[in-house]
Amino acid sequence: MTSLRHNDHSDTSIPSRSERMYNAGGLWYFRTREGLEIGPFRYESEANQMLSQYVEDMQAAERLAEIQPDKPHFRMSAIGIPS
Repeated sequence: MTSLRHNDHSDTSIPSRSERMYNAGGLWYFRTREGLEIGPFRYESEANQMLSQYVEDMQAAERLAEIQPDKPHFRMSAIGIPS
């Protein structure tokens, strides 16, 4: 997972999962692309499982955002209804 996206011409590569996972004070954490640090977890396997779940959830949210159009937002005064 260290390759760049086709249209990404930056010099940085995407961190692999092992680079996202770290141990601090005997507890396990992982970093997200958004810069969040999630944890603590008692076991590396637990942190790895939660990282996988986090990635799946983010991908599902992206797919959902692509298929759901934005809802229009109206103010009552903008559509002629007296307040």
